[in-house]
Amino acid sequence: MNNPKPERDEGLVRVMGTGVVGINIVNMVVGAGIFALPGIVAVGLGSAAILAYVVCSVAVALVFLCFAEVGSRITRSGGAYAYIEDAFGPFAGFIASVLFWFGWAALSDAGMTIVMAKTLAIAFPVLEQPVPRALLIVVVLAFMAAVNIRGTRSGIRLFVFNTIAKLVPLMLLVIVGLFAVNIEYLKITQWPTLHSVGTGAVLLFFAFGGAETALNVSGEIKNPSRTVPLGLLFGLTALLALYIGLQTVAQGVLGPELANNTDAPLAAAASVVFGEWGWCSVSGVQRCCWWVR
Repeated sequence: MNNPKPERDEGLVRVMGTGVVGINIVNMVVGAGIFALPGIVAVGLGSAAILAYVVCSVAVALVFLCFAEVGSRITRSGGAYAYIEDAFGPFAGFIASVLFWFGWAALSDAGMTIVMAKTLAIAFPVLEQPVPRALLIVVVLAFMAAVNIRGTRSGIRLFVFNTIAKLVPLMLLVIVGLFAVNIEYLKITQWPTLHSVGTGAVLLFFAFGGAETALNVSGEIKNPSRTVPLGLLFGLTALLALYIGLQTVAQGVLGPELANNTDAPLAAAASVVFGEWGWCSVSGVQRCCWWVR
C-alpha cells in the first residue's frame, strides 16, 4: 500500500495528536504487571536482567513497526480488527471484532472491576456485601459511559489524568532511587544462557500488551499517516525507558534480594528509598492499576 486508503466519514472529530496517542499507549500498557516483573525477571537472570530488556525491545519494535505501517494507511476506527477486515474481508473482521471486544475487552473489564471492588473493600468493608459492591460497579461504569458520551476531549482528559496518577510515583522512584543505587548490585557476575535471556524477553514482551488498543480510536486521530507512527514511537520509547529505569533501581537497591520479592519488588524498593510512605504509595498504585486503565 503506497497511499492511505480512503475511508468513509464516521462522523467522529479528529482531535488526538501525537502526544495524546503516546500517552494513551502508556496508559493502556502500564498495569499491575510491571510492579511484579522486575522480581520475576531477576529470578532467572539476576543482575543480567537488562539483557532481556534489550532483546525484548527489538522484538517489540518489529511488531509495532507493522502497526505503524498499517495504522498510517487504514485510518478508520477499530484498530487491529479493522486491519484484519481490510486484509481478509468482512467475515474475518467480524470474527476478530467478536474476539477482541467480547473475549478480551468485556471479560477483562469485568475482571478488573471485581478486583477494584475487592481492593476498595480493604478500606471500606461495606463493599464486601453484594448490593453495595454492585452499586459501586454500576456507578463506575456509568461514569465511564458518561465521559465517552460527553465527547472525545472528556475521554482524553480522563486517561491523561489516569496516566499521570500512575506514572508520578513510578517516576519519583526512578529519579530518587538512582541516588540510592549500589553499583555493585548492577554488575553482571555470571552471564546467563541464551535460553534464559529468551525466556526473560518473552515474559517482558507481555508487559507491552495493550499498546495496539490505542489505535482502536483511529477515527479520532488527526493526520493518522503521521500521528500513528510518531505516537507509537513516543509511547513505546517512554515505556522502555520507564521499564529499564525501574529494573535498574530495583536491582540496584535490593540486589540479590530482588529475586525473593516476586509479589511487590517495586514496593520493596520504594520502602528502602522512601521508607514506609514509599511502600504505601507504590502498593496503592499497584492495586489501582488493575482498573484505572
